[in-house]
Amino acid sequence: MGIEILLLFANFIGGLVIAVLSTMAGIGGGAFMIPYFYFIGLPINEVIGTSKFVIVFISLFGTINYLRLRKVMIKQGIMILIGMIPASYLGAYLVSVINDWILRLIISIFILFYSIRLIYGFLRKKLERIKTSTSQQYVGNNYMVNKPFIAVLIGLLSGFVAGLTGTGGGVVNMPLFLSVMKIPVHFAVALSTFVIFPSSISAAIRHALNNDINYFIGLPFVLGAVIGANIGPRIAIKTRSQHLRLIIGSILFYAGIRMLSTTIF
Repeated sequence: MGIEILLLFANFIGGLVIAVLSTMAGIGGGAFMIPYFYFIGLPINEVIGTSKFVIVFISLFGTINYLRLRKVMIKQGIMILIGMIPASYLGAYLVSVINDWILRLIISIFILFYSIRLIYGFLRKKLERIKTSTSQQYVGNNYMVNKPFIAVLIGLLSGFVAGLTGTGGGVVNMPLFLSVMKIPVHFAVALSTFVIFPSSISAAIRHALNNDINYFIGLPFVLGAVIGANIGPRIAIKTRSQHLRLIIGSILFYAGIRMLSTTIF
């Protein structure tokens, strides 16, 4: 009984910390939860399913807070979700059907490349300064006129990867939001959190139907995540753009290393 209580408490703290980091970086949190769930001995299907279950709540409360802070680009998010929701469901379905080794390898290399680029740019002080005072309406209008098709394609890619790997899709969203769509970093974090929520519901439903969710492990994580997801956005908004890019780059680097190591070894 004592060990079970200790495990419940550890899961609660884990959910809180992961939710803070995830909502600051615009990722779902699967990059942190998946290695942990592996470590405590869950089978691969429960690792992915339980991670996706927790991500639903991290992204929900993160989104609520970013909406309150008026940082969510809703029109762009809708375009991304057109591709992301069905692709996430398909990826979750294919977990038990296909070998995702090649996909994991490609995605992990991509994540590592972009994370190193972010960190290097910060250290060299060559990253372009982004004025986060740009209004939400201005950024949104320019984007919607020129790149709605790209948004749908990004949603398809990130949704499929999210459903297949148990992550939220943010490890794909964030590099593409910053480099391809040229969205200011604070808006990119908020947008990524926003689109992760509906797509994670889609995948979590599929995992629930497959009986892939371990609720004994997942529920304490959710309780901690509810608290952490109310803290992360407030820290992110108060963090300077270049510092936030360094944080995102470091978290993505960790995610890429973890994905690459579990793929190769």
